[in-house]
Amino acid sequence: MLLAIDIGNTNIHVGAFDSKKLLSSFYIGTDHTRSGDEYAITLKTLIEGNNHALADFEGAIVGSVCPSITPKIQYAVKKLMGVPVSVVGPGIKTGYPIKIDNPSELGADIVANTAGAIDQGGSPVIVIDFGTATTISAVDKNKAFAGCYIMPGIQMSLDSLNKTGLLPSVIADESFPVLAKNSQDSMKSGVIFGQVMAVEGFVQTYISELDLPEKTPVIVTGGFAPMLLTYFRLKVKHIEDLTLKGLNVIYNTNKKKIK
Repeated sequence: MLLAIDIGNTNIHVGAFDSKKLLSSFYIGTDHTRSGDEYAITLKTLIEGNNHALADFEGAIVGSVCPSITPKIQYAVKKLMGVPVSVVGPGIKTGYPIKIDNPSELGADIVANTAGAIDQGGSPVIVIDFGTATTISAVDKNKAFAGCYIMPGIQMSLDSLNKTGLLPSVIADESFPVLAKNSQDSMKSGVIFGQVMAVEGFVQTYISELDLPEKTPVIVTGGFAPMLLTYFRLKVKHIEDLTLKGLNVIYNTNKKKIK
């Protein structure tokens, strides 16, 4: 079995894989004050709580956008399981070329999402991750990562509006009307519909600039994706746990090297 760990700014998403099958997954809050030993205790509790034995894992892979947390998670996994822990970054094979100015700058979550999307449906493909930030990535006809747009995520955008002083604090959820008539609904509707419209515009830009087919597959993932699905005018495919699935693909691409 493989333990795949996606360290995000808000949550750490952990998945247990048997070959390509995701058996279970769970979340741990990202906390910079926690020690490696504290993460080890939490990991052990949740792994065993999902009916997995620590001895069943043969390896682990970490994708992280929080460099200060990464070594703590590596320490925790090695302490619990004593298995090799791969980290997505320079030197690891992604399975596809990355055609940007500095490939080492590309976030591990985007790297994993892209690997997962290519594995799920080939190329070209456009991948949208609605997380703490919203990312819109493009894979061209030659299975190469061609570029990415990054914009503030839904909750981040709502929080920034609250900083004006006159607008209230609002938590993103699905309870908002199309035509808003109060401040909270106006903020939610503006941010959520604004994200959908912006993303659709970015998709069309990719199709035009990269000369992609009009019906290029569009995959959406991330914690905020479910609340947006009914509002897209273009056809999208929702894939849950895409980042974890991509980490599993990358681990298997590097398996011989790891061992």
